[in-house]
Amino acid sequence: MARARRLDRSSDNPYPHGEQVEFQYEGRPMLGQAGEPLAVALLAGGVRIFGRSIKYHRPRSPFCLHGHCSGCLLRVDGLPNVRSCRTALRAGMQVERQLGWPGSGRDLFRTLDWVYGERLDHHSLLTSSGTLARMAMGFVRKMAGFGHPPTAEPGPPAPKRRMSVPAVVIGAGLAGLHAAVELGQAGHRVVVLEAEELAGGRLCDASCKLAGATGWAARRELLSRLSALPGVELRLGTPALAVYGDQAVLQVLAAGPDETLALEPQRLVVATGAYAPLPQFEDNDLPGVLGPRALDRLVCGHGVLPGEPVLIAGDAQETLELAAALVERGIALAGLVTDRPEPELPAQLRTAKVPRVAGHRILRARGGRWVQRVELAPAGRETPDLVLDCGLVAAEAPAAPAFELAHHAGCRVVFRSALGHLVQTDAEGHTSHGQVLAAGHCAGAGSAEEARLQGQRAGLACALGLKDEPGLRQRLAALKA
Repeated sequence: MARARRLDRSSDNPYPHGEQVEFQYEGRPMLGQAGEPLAVALLAGGVRIFGRSIKYHRPRSPFCLHGHCSGCLLRVDGLPNVRSCRTALRAGMQVERQLGWPGSGRDLFRTLDWVYGERLDHHSLLTSSGTLARMAMGFVRKMAGFGHPPTAEPGPPAPKRRMSVPAVVIGAGLAGLHAAVELGQAGHRVVVLEAEELAGGRLCDASCKLAGATGWAARRELLSRLSALPGVELRLGTPALAVYGDQAVLQVLAAGPDETLALEPQRLVVATGAYAPLPQFEDNDLPGVLGPRALDRLVCGHGVLPGEPVLIAGDAQETLELAAALVERGIALAGLVTDRPEPELPAQLRTAKVPRVAGHRILRARGGRWVQRVELAPAGRETPDLVLDCGLVAAEAPAAPAFELAHHAGCRVVFRSALGHLVQTDAEGHTSHGQVLAAGHCAGAGSAEEARLQGQRAGLACALGLKDEPGLRQRLAALKA
């Protein structure tokens, strides 16, 4: 299995990176690029285990690189449980892992997983004796949790600012940006809240294609249009924490880098996207198993390859485009597990003669501190008939809509067997809450093109709710046709 390495980055790459800086990782110096996520710098430096699971002490490493899993939690500058995938690297950082004895790298408590492989019920541990039970529970409580309390001095409280605005858009991804453009073009003031430091959502993926253009090109064009609209305010690194839809005035609470915002919009568009769930196979939590979008962000975006060869599994067009992007960058593929027929594969995969495995699924991953191979079984069977060696795995799973903020606002949420829970909307993006609209993957969009259309419709419908104009109604009707 190849070691971690950095790749050349293309000139149109939207991901930021700066000069080389030094930071401290568990007492030893490491190098990274200023501004890149701390997790990326550690993976580039060969760090593979970021921590341990709370119960069985299984090794943990980043999975989503999007701030939604706990695989990258570290102690940074005396603060515990810092999401290193969302923490920009700077010179002099002090970084430590948190869980394990004598440390996360070599953890003797890992034996719990081997001894209690099927089930460890700590509630019934040593319960035959009251004294032993109290001792056992005291030990369990001491072992529970991640890390120790912070040693760093708490910073001053962020000032709070209350703002009344016509419209707020939560999420600066594909749907949210298009909604904001429609609102801005209609002459309305709109505040766009984005938790990430990079706007664009799926447009930041090298595997994204929209109307024949790459996601990166579509992102540049969309942000250019947005910057030309004086009424649109884009706030990056500002996650929306809560939406209060049962008040006399709709309220949105957001945490910016320097201040806390209490926004009171007349209309709200929720475009919070979706989460990457774990793929369903045994040992899917092994370090080196990533979601396809995480691999895209890590390799194509930040230019860091932590292992090789790469196994790709999935049928979605974005997953196939990701495999093609890896081949274009000279990265070896262990195989492509897909049921898509060969004529439908991107030309790069057919030319490179990447091994294609059809009619199979990943049954289990194998490895110790990092994935080393996968076992494949025919569909419907539980016995593997093929083993592929690999140094990295990207396996797709249906995205889980991020419905929570809309639900918190009082919007109706429905369950769809193929997607899970999502925000229920009509064709224009209206929810059950009269002042809230939703668009994009949180409302069930299945593709980039569908997310774009939903964002445009919701933006126009939101603008019409603020001020009825015949021109906007005609445009909205055309988009619904």
